[in-house]
Amino acid sequence: MTREELESTHPLYDSLRDEWLFHVRSYFGGKMYKEGNYLLQHPFESSANYGRRKATSYYYNYCGPVVDIFVSHLFRKDAVREYGSLSGDSLFRLFLLDADLEGNTFSHFMRDAQRFASIYGRVSIMVDKPQALPATRAEAEEYGIRPYLSLVTPENLLDWSFARLPYSGRVVLDSVKVREAPDTYRIWNRDGWELWQILSATGEVRLADAGWHGLGEVPIVNLYNKRSGTRMAGVSDIQDIADINRNIYYLCSDAREIIENTAFPMLAVPYSRGSSEEREVGPRNILQFDPAEPNSRPMWLEAPHSSLSEIREWVQRDIEEIYRIAKLGGVKAVEATATRSGVALEIEHQQLYATLSEKADNVEQAEQRVLELWAKWEGRAFDGRIDYPDDFSIRDMERDLQSVLSARTAAVESATFNRELQKKIVRMVLPKTDEALLASINEEIDSGI
Repeated sequence: MTREELESTHPLYDSLRDEWLFHVRSYFGGKMYKEGNYLLQHPFESSANYGRRKATSYYYNYCGPVVDIFVSHLFRKDAVREYGSLSGDSLFRLFLLDADLEGNTFSHFMRDAQRFASIYGRVSIMVDKPQALPATRAEAEEYGIRPYLSLVTPENLLDWSFARLPYSGRVVLDSVKVREAPDTYRIWNRDGWELWQILSATGEVRLADAGWHGLGEVPIVNLYNKRSGTRMAGVSDIQDIADINRNIYYLCSDAREIIENTAFPMLAVPYSRGSSEEREVGPRNILQFDPAEPNSRPMWLEAPHSSLSEIREWVQRDIEEIYRIAKLGGVKAVEATATRSGVALEIEHQQLYATLSEKADNVEQAEQRVLELWAKWEGRAFDGRIDYPDDFSIRDMERDLQSVLSARTAAVESATFNRELQKKIVRMVLPKTDEALLASINEEIDSGI
């Protein structure tokens, strides 16, 4: 394999890489955002002034909170995880406590994976296993020789290919190329893997290692935040918000520049006739004028501030649009003590509910596939189930319960009324209980047990 072949990337990767980097920088902000060079240099602006303006710029980060709010809502309730026959496996229990060999539990790893999926639109989870072959089960437990997870962000998954199976016609991932470190690449296919390195001294490419896994598939799972209809490309939660946030970044820099340039008046003095000295005009220079002009005496010139109010209004509109796109206008309305109709808020809540439900379905599917691959590495089959919460109503359950309990204290002499209230409490407290158990509880309520 040549160096050009090893460093080559998929056309879709080439078209999306800058967008992925922009989104992750928009999420983290700070120095990472400044180093992205998203502050434009004005025409005819000196490099020195642009550098100073860039150094003093600041970024109001709205992308980070939007992603964090979505993830918080999604993982507010624990998913129902039934591991089937794997529950009694000691190695699997170790995996649940340390899924990535870095001390992160499986649930924490999946939460982190979803956070990055929200940022990028799609991330990949590699299910790998150390090459060592333990002699006994006890040795495997002692040395932690078991499958583990690695999170692969899109900018490090350089290339991929799909193939259609000849008999079923199903399209499967045929190979992927992952950059594990600078000048280090691992290529996975459905049978094994190869580890390639570029020697820094000579630039030569060498095959450092290779192995066979025998899984019959590439052990990688794609977690989509929202599907775009294109394989390996998802929809980020901040794909539109990041652009608006960048405009706020521009406007704040312009506003700061206006304030700095107009904070102090500029001195205007007559120049000396016949002087060869260059006359510079600018907000940080002394303005010189012809002493022969009428009333040619030194003076101070103050610049107008009228554009600041327009910038403030523009920033405010951008902020409101960010909340609208994120379907968090209700939160903004509370912050600003603005009055919004109940119908408008309910529609927005339903949109947020639909967004979170789609996310839950995607992470549920990805987690199921991860556990299937984990079991496959161990020569077993996963017979459990993963079920993420489907109820993301904005209503507070405690408030609903308090309302029901208050209704029970009302002087309503009706046994049927009281039984129905009890059933409602059961449905709210046990939303994920299967229908058979709910029917049994309702039967007990009806019979007065």
